[in-house]
Amino acid sequence: MNLDFLRYFLDRTGFSAEAGKALMDSARRLSGVVCPYSPQSSLKKTVEAFYENGLKIELVKPFIEAAADRSGIHPYTLWLLFLIEAAIPARQAYAQKSIADDVFWDTFTDLRYKADECRAMYGVWGNFVSSWYPIFYSCSIVKLGRLEYENAVYPWDEPYMCRGVTVRKGDPVKSIHIPSSGEPFDAASRLDSYRRAWDFFQKELQDRPLICTCHSWLLYPQNRQILPPSSRVVDFMDDFDLLRAEPDPAFSNSWRIFGADCQLPPDRLPERTSMQRAFKRWLCGGNVTGCGFGILIFDGNSIVSR
Repeated sequence: MNLDFLRYFLDRTGFSAEAGKALMDSARRLSGVVCPYSPQSSLKKTVEAFYENGLKIELVKPFIEAAADRSGIHPYTLWLLFLIEAAIPARQAYAQKSIADDVFWDTFTDLRYKADECRAMYGVWGNFVSSWYPIFYSCSIVKLGRLEYENAVYPWDEPYMCRGVTVRKGDPVKSIHIPSSGEPFDAASRLDSYRRAWDFFQKELQDRPLICTCHSWLLYPQNRQILPPSSRVVDFMDDFDLLRAEPDPAFSNSWRIFGADCQLPPDRLPERTSMQRAFKRWLCGGNVTGCGFGILIFDGNSIVSR
């Protein structure tokens, strides 16, 4: 593994000293590991194969499994080390697309957010959602201010129309993601992000409105009953015109609120934050959560779709 790049990556993206030491120690251990029965015998060769075969993340699994077996390093830690090593050619790819280096680093700081989540959930510095990342290495997502914007298409058969703008199935849109960065999530921060995105995508927009979609548990309509009107989640919901909603009785996103305690029965869930307390009350009342799909149209100054 390229230890110099790893060290720089950890520093540039703000990993904690504890995380940095653990990951550097694991990387040094990995450097002496040979996996002769793996299709790719080293991390570097695995990265090369990943790029040569269409960024198919499943092709990396044999190396991760073999390296974990031979080194004793947790698979989630190995996934994170792989994703960081794979950021070397990704940085070059972003530059070739004339994407500023600062935008690249802001975007790949997502690996630190996910490492913090992995530590909270499983007690190791790593990554447990590797399947999410091919869009990063294909330069299909950028973080602009508080939010991330992924290249996507409008999925619904029924066109969406608002103030002279029509969005049809297959039309390009930007899918918004909300990383767990801990940054401010107030209206001003979101508006700043929308403005940055409108500027960033001007080459393809050519002064047309920025059309964004979002599919998230944050947009579930019942959140208005779960959370107080002053909640920034509710405020975020108001940015979108809600088009679809579906319940999620299993509450698959509960870990985002309760962390490693998400498997506990509702009456034993923690109450450390106002959001935890609100969702615990809701769940103890026998209610379910869900997800919503919304659309946002931004003209460079304001949201015109609400």
